[in-house]
Formats: sequence, C-alpha cells, structure tokens
Amino acid sequence: REMELQVLAIASLRHLSLNDALKRPCVDAGCLLPAVRAVSYATEDLQCQISGLFANCSENQENQISMVETGCVPALVTLARNENDEIQLDCARSLANISSNEENHIVTYRQGGLGTLVELTKSQEDVTQKYASMGLRFLASNPEVRTAIIRENMLSPFLALAKSPLLDYQRTAAAALASFSLNEENKSKLVRQGGLSTMLQVCMYEDIECCRDATFAVANIADSMDLQSDIVRQGGIEIITDVGKRDDARVQRDVARAFSCLSVSEDVKSTIVIKGGLETLFKLARSLDIACQRYATLALSNLCSSSENKQRIVEAGAIRPLMFLSRFPDLEIQRRAALALTGLNLGGFGDNKIRTVEEGALQPLIDMASFPDAELQKTSSLALNAVVLGGAQMTKTAVMQFEGLLPILSLVNSEDEECVHTGIYCLGSLAENDEVTSKLVKLGAISAVVNQSSLGTIEVKRASGYFLALLCESPEFHAELSKQGAFESVISLASLEDVECQEYAAFSLAHLSSNRDYQVRLVELGALTPIVAMMSTSSEPSHYASLALLKLADNFENHVAIAQAGGIQSLLRLGRSRATDEEVAYKSSLSVGSLAANAVRMLPGGGDG
Repeated sequence: REMELQVLAIASLRHLSLNDALKRPCVDAGCLLPAVRAVSYATEDLQCQISGLFANCSENQENQISMVETGCVPALVTLARNENDEIQLDCARSLANISSNEENHIVTYRQGGLGTLVELTKSQEDVTQKYASMGLRFLASNPEVRTAIIRENMLSPFLALAKSPLLDYQRTAAAALASFSLNEENKSKLVRQGGLSTMLQVCMYEDIECCRDATFAVANIADSMDLQSDIVRQGGIEIITDVGKRDDARVQRDVARAFSCLSVSEDVKSTIVIKGGLETLFKLARSLDIACQRYATLALSNLCSSSENKQRIVEAGAIRPLMFLSRFPDLEIQRRAALALTGLNLGGFGDNKIRTVEEGALQPLIDMASFPDAELQKTSSLALNAVVLGGAQMTKTAVMQFEGLLPILSLVNSEDEECVHTGIYCLGSLAENDEVTSKLVKLGAISAVVNQSSLGTIEVKRASGYFLALLCESPEFHAELSKQGAFESVISLASLEDVECQEYAAFSLAHLSSNRDYQVRLVELGALTPIVAMMSTSSEPSHYASLALLKLADNFENHVAIAQAGGIQSLLRLGRSRATDEEVAYKSSLSVGSLAANAVRMLPGGGDG
C-alpha cells in the first residue's frame, strides 16, 4: 500500500514537472531527495516515475546544479542499469541535460556518469542513443574530464563510437577526439591507444561535422614534433592531402595548419612533396579564409627551405601561387610568401632564379621593399638578395630593368639595422655586374654605403667592405669614391680587428694604390698604419696589404711616411718570408732599395762623400 502511494506521489510530481513554470518550484519544494532515497528499493514502476521526474526537472538550468548536489547522478547510474527502455531513455535525457552545464562535468564524471552514458549508447532506442551521445560530447569537452578519460584508459568506447554506422555516434566520437587532442599530455597517449588511426579514418567520412572535428584533432597532433613520424607512418600525409581538397573552410584551415606543423621537420618535407601535398597547398593558398592562407603560405615557406625539394617545388608550379600571395593584402601572408621565394632561390638549384624572374615574381618583391613596414622590407630584401646572389647576370640586370635599385637604396638609408644590412648586401651582389654598378654609382649608392659604414654593426661594415671592394677594382670609379669619402671608409675598415673587413679593405687598398693619382692622398689619410699592421700577421689580408704597400712605395713622395710607419721593416720581412712568391719578393727588394736610396739622398750633402 505504501509503495503504491509513493508511485502515485512521484507520478504526480512527474506530471507537474512537465510544465516549465513548475520545474523549479518542484525542486524548491524538496521533491528530489525523497526520490533519490527511494531508488535503492524502488520497483520498476517507481523507478520509471523517478527517472521521468529527474528527466523533466533536468531541463531547467537552475535545477541541474541542484540535482547534482542532491545526489541524483549516482541515482541515475543505478536506474540506468534497468533494461526498461523508458527508464534508460529518461536516464540518458537527465544525464545529457546535467552534463550540458559545465559546473557539473567533473562531479558527473567522478560519480560514474560517463560510464553510464557509454553503456546507454548500446541501447536499441534511437532517442536514447542521441541523448547518450550528447552527454558524452558535453563531458569530453571539459579539460579535466578529457585528461582523466585518457589517463584511465577509457578511450576505447569513443573509438568504438567512431566506427558505428550511426551518424550521431560518429559525430560524438569525432568531437570527443577533437577535445582530447587539445591537451598536450593526452596526445602521445591518444596515439598509443589507437586514437590517431581513428582520427585519420574519420577525416575521410562524408559527414562534414565528422571531417571538421577529426581534421582539427589531426592538426593538434601534428603540432607535436615527437608525433609527426606517427602521422607519416600511418598514412596521414596522403589522407590530409585528399581531405584538403574539400571546399569547407574549417577543414581547409586545419589541413593547412597540419601541413604548416608537419613541414617544419626535415624528415617530413620530402614526403609532403612526393605524396602530392603541394597541389593541395596551392589550393589552400587560394582559400577565402585568411587563416587558411596564412597556414598554407607558412607550410610552403617551410618546404621551400629544403635543399632536396627546391627544384621539384619550382617544377610543380610554386612560383605563380607565391607571386599571387606576395601581392595579397595581408602583411603576414606577404612576408611568408617572400620567405618562400627566398628559400627557393638560395643555393642556385636548377634554374630557380631565372624562372623567378621570368614568371614575374621579381616585381612584387621590389614593390614590397618600398612598403612602409620594416618586417616586410626585411623579408623582401632577403628574397631579392637570394635572387641576385650568385653568377647569374640576368637576375642582376632584371632588378635594374624593373626599377628595383632605388627601393634597395632606400633600404640602405633606412633606420632599421637589418634593412640596412640586407640592402647593402644586395648592393654587393648587384655590383658584380658592370652595367648595374655604373647605374648604382649614378644613383648615389657610394654615398649611402659610406654613411652607413661608419655607423652600422659589424655585419653592415662587412657588407659595405665587399661593395666598396668591387668598386675599387674598377679605376673608373676611383674619382667618385674619393669624392664621396670612400677612401676614409676603406681605411677605417682596414683598422678594424675583424678579418673579413680587413680582407675587403686590403683588396680595396691594393687596387686604389695602383692609381698614381691617389697614392699620396691615401698615405695622407693614414692608410699606412693599417697596411703595416695587416702585413705583420699571417692572415689572408696580409697578401693584399703587401701589394698595397709595394704600390705606395713606387711613389717617391711616400717614402718618408713609409719609413716612419715601419714600412721598411715590413718590406724586409716580406722579402725574407718563404711564403712570399718570387715576384713579390723581388718587388719588395726593389722597394727597400728605392727607399734606402731615397733616404741617402735626403742626408746632408745629398749623399756625397
């Protein structure tokens, strides 16, 4: 009799709780606690009424927290063990509603809610299956819960759901795997427990939601360098290459992100190129999604730095997409495209430099060098350096023909030290062409380099030294070099302790000293001191310093200054050195003799008697 009354009472509350306006008042009146206590001894009829009451009350957001505090989750775990379809449906509905509230996730998991939802997925009722999958998706989204799921080896139920023919289960599994992959601690365990292979399978599902979540998960795994080899080994490159051809923006974005991570590893770069990843990346680079384009451009930039693949990438048609990206109105994309072109042109692989010019990629790089953004200027100047570096004269003249000399000179006059360095370095490469050199001199390149040489870093000084050395090699530029103060800069570089600067400066002084019009002026500017100092060492600059001193010694007006600077001793050492070739030794002997004769003539009496 008492049981019947309880059934009727709970049934009444169940019916009242169907009304949205009464759901909260029922809980406030204290209906939950008696229902929870009755679960342990309830008959199937009473269990049916209790589960229905819980399900109705759980639809109110305020009630969800109250239900957890009252102990409804353990009661639902007990009720769900009943094989009655109606009871299981209401339990699944209750747990799904309770799990929709983030504050309940951890308690629901600890009190057995997750395991119960997994068991409820085995129900034959469609509605029960849907609620169970919803609840699992909610719980798996919690950072602490997803970590606990992997830690306690509870991944297998989700992997089983992924292989289910039911779409709701597939989506639940994909969403759960996406959540699990967000935690760095979970990633390696996910791979070991078979999660990666399931992700890759789900990527190929036709359902776009499944594909989105699975691709997101794979991209997260790819972000860990230690796990990239697992992706390659399980055929992940081929799969994401195919998936990236889909037109969904989210899928494309995560595929591009995966490629941007995978392309960092040298071991994976060749695999991406061989397995057809370039075609997919070219498509992703044309996506309407900015993030997708950024990731795709970054991936291309990484791939283009690989020596093994540079020629193959150009042959696959990479220059035109990169040219398009370098004109795109996004600074990040432009910078990465410029870096990609830099990578392709460094090293002189195949005819990459020529094709870069012929396919029109040079003009965007020149335009970027004029853009008022320091980072963009740096990357574009690096690309221009890569194109003109080396013996290909066509690339150097092409920069001049595309009116790229003035933008490069503007970099030299920049306030940014890196821009100054790359600009002067580029001038050095361009000056290896006589026609371009003449144009640079007319545009005032000497003055710009001289000004920066006195102020810049050691890298700037080295680049300046190389540029000035090339100009000093040609007598036609000596007058302009003298006029613009380049002699002083060369002497200053020769006085530095840096061997590279000394070598360029010694080379310059050797050529300048060959011009009789400037031999006396060089001595007056103080060239002898660094020349004598360089001759006292066994480094590379000593050879050119020796040649410079020999040339200066040819001029009678310099003899006294050479003697005062210790030049006679340097020449004597040069003549006695075994490392000196016979011609230089002979010239040094003649110079010493000439200096001695001049010294005798300068004695009182002109050397008579």
